[in-house]
Amino acid sequence: MIHRTRRATPKDADVAQALIGAALADYGIVFEPDGRDADVRLFGVRADHDDFVATIDDEPVGVVSVGPHGDEGVAWVSKLFVARHARRAGVGRSLLRTAHDAARARGYRRIGLRTRVVFREAIALYESEGYRAVTRDPAVLESGDLVFLRDL
Repeated sequence: MIHRTRRATPKDADVAQALIGAALADYGIVFEPDGRDADVRLFGVRADHDDFVATIDDEPVGVVSVGPHGDEGVAWVSKLFVARHARRAGVGRSLLRTAHDAARARGYRRIGLRTRVVFREAIALYESEGYRAVTRDPAVLESGDLVFLRDL
């Protein structure tokens, strides 16, 4: 499968919601549009974030967002999800590297992400790309979450 990555537009918010909702459902997790997943409404809109869509034959198969999250000099990857039929084809790795490039272009020196422990394949990807788990802060994390960081 040959995939391409493009910058997201505001019209991609619905695409992102559908992809993320389906991917979460694969793990028995409910998409929370008014809670944890509320930021998906802003996909392709925020000037301080870089959002991307991966496609295969013009079909959206993956999304990622990267931007600030309050830590000076640290960009945060958010909502990296790939459709089930496109997994294990390099789409996630390509999206992650695109997020790294976008963060570097904005002057970030480090990059982080928060994920759930059930996403074992994603965690393996992050670790293979140089991410390391950091101490969990129960004040900001939900049960079953991990935080990873790496230098850019």
